[in-house]
Amino acid sequence: MKWIMCAVFLLLGMFAKSQGIGLRLGHSLVPATQFALRYEHWTNNNINFSLSPFFEKAKFDGLNYSCLGTDLLAEFTPARQMDGTSLINWRTGLGLSWQVENEPWLYKGLSFMQRMNYGVVGEASLQCYLTETFRLNTFIQQKYLLRTQMGATRFCFGLGLTYNLNSY
Repeated sequence: MKWIMCAVFLLLGMFAKSQGIGLRLGHSLVPATQFALRYEHWTNNNINFSLSPFFEKAKFDGLNYSCLGTDLLAEFTPARQMDGTSLINWRTGLGLSWQVENEPWLYKGLSFMQRMNYGVVGEASLQCYLTETFRLNTFIQQKYLLRTQMGATRFCFGLGLTYNLNSY
């Protein structure tokens, strides 16, 4: 019971310090559909951090591709736009991407380590505050991956909804 309580308090402490949790739906040029949960942590300067686990799925030309991964970004937000008083904000980010790819024909017989891919990710986002706590955003994202079996680049665009936890 003590371990459960410690885990609950640890999770609550992590989320209490965060500034936003969001849901994103996107589409890539593979073509694939992407679903991501996004955790944002704001700092006292213009550079903020985000962690975004994602799932990508595509069925195209007989391929059944799926991908599970995480993006970690450092994002630049202009100081005058961080407080949410302006209606439209923008951000740009640069970070790292890690993913595990799966396709029954191309990755047949490969281990988990051999299906792992990693690289650099860049992102630009335009955000519109609907209320003090909710914001709608549109984003574009470009990834450059090191293992090129399924391609070295990924481009994704989409929409998201973010809930600001510490709005007051």
